[in-house]
Amino acid sequence: MVRCIPWILVAICFPIHATTSPASDTSLQKASSWIWPENKKVIDQLQAFLESRPEGVKVAAAKARLSELQSIRGIGLLEGVVSIAAECEPQIATFVERLSTNVSVESLPEIDAALSSVLANGAIPDWLKADCQLFACRSYVQHALYDEAMNKLQTLSLEIVSDPSTYLFNLAVCQHHLLHRDECVETLSKLLEREMDLPTRYAITARLMEADIKPLKEDSLDEISRLMNDVERRLVLGRTGKLVRDKQQVIVEKLEKKIDQMEQQLQQQQQQQQKQKQQQQDQQNQKKQDPSNPLDQSQIPEVKGEGEVDSKDIGNAAGWGNLPPAKRQEALQNMTKDLPSHYREVIEAYFKRLSTSPKP
Repeated sequence: MVRCIPWILVAICFPIHATTSPASDTSLQKASSWIWPENKKVIDQLQAFLESRPEGVKVAAAKARLSELQSIRGIGLLEGVVSIAAECEPQIATFVERLSTNVSVESLPEIDAALSSVLANGAIPDWLKADCQLFACRSYVQHALYDEAMNKLQTLSLEIVSDPSTYLFNLAVCQHHLLHRDECVETLSKLLEREMDLPTRYAITARLMEADIKPLKEDSLDEISRLMNDVERRLVLGRTGKLVRDKQQVIVEKLEKKIDQMEQQLQQQQQQQQKQKQQQQDQQNQKKQDPSNPLDQSQIPEVKGEGEVDSKDIGNAAGWGNLPPAKRQEALQNMTKDLPSHYREVIEAYFKRLSTSPKP
C-alpha cells in the first residue's frame, strides 16, 4: 500500500465545494498576487462555447445549467464548468468518463489519450482545455500519480484556470511528495495569501504541509526517510525503471554518508573514553605512590601487568562488528529513531554485511 500522509489524503480525496463567496478583507486582497476569476466572465466564456456547438447537441439543457455557476467558486466552479461542457462536446464527455473509472497506472494511457484529444481539438478554447487539464491533475494527485500531475500542472498558469486554489493546492501536494522543498514552500506561501477565502481543508492542510516541509534539510535522516517512501510508492505503482533505480542509488549514497559520519563519531567517542580512562588510571597510580617512602634508585619496580595490548583495527568499516552489542544497539537506535520502523531492518542488514565482509 502506498504510504501517504493522512492529512493530505483527507484534503485531496474528498470534494471541497465552495458556495457563496464570502466578503474578503480588502487589504488582504491587495496583498495577494492572485485573484479569483469573476463568475460572470466564466459563465460568459462557457456560454459562448455552448453557442458555438453544432445543432443537435444538448445546448439548451447545458445553457439551463449556467445559473448553477453564479454563486460558487473553487473546485465547485471547476467541476461545474467541465460537467456542463461535457454535455455538448463528445471528446470532453469521453475524457470525463475515463476519469470517472478507476484511475491507475494501467488506465493512465487511455486517460491521457482522451485528454490529448481534447487538447488537440481546435474548436475547444484554451481556457476550457486548461480546466480539463487541471481536472485531470486533481484526479492524478488523488491516486498518488504525482509525477504525471506535476508535469501537466507546470504547463498551466493561475490566470487561465477557473479555480486557482485547486491549481496551487495540487501543485504544492506534488512538490511536497516529490521533495521539491523550496518550490513547495513558495507555492504554499502563494496559496495562503488568500487563506481566509480558501476552503477549510485546503487552508489547514496547506499550513500542515508548510510546517512539515520547512524544517527538511538535505542529507538528513528525515530526507532519507521521505526518499524511501517515494521509492516505495513508485514500486507499488509497478515502476522499476531507470528513474527508480537512480533514486535508490541516491538513498544508498546518502545512507553510506550518514553511516560514515556515525562511525567517525563512534571512533571519536571511543578515543575520548580511552583517553579519560587513561587519565583516571594515571591519577590513581599517583595517589598509590607514597611520597614519604620513595622507591630506591637501585630497586626495580614490580610490573604487575602482562604488557599485552588489545590490537583493534578502527580504520576499517568492518570495525562496526567489533563493537560491544550494547554500543551497537545504541548506535542503531540513534540512527533509526527518525526513520520509519520498517527501515530499521535495512540499516541493520547493511551493518551485518559490513561485519561479515572479509578485511582487505
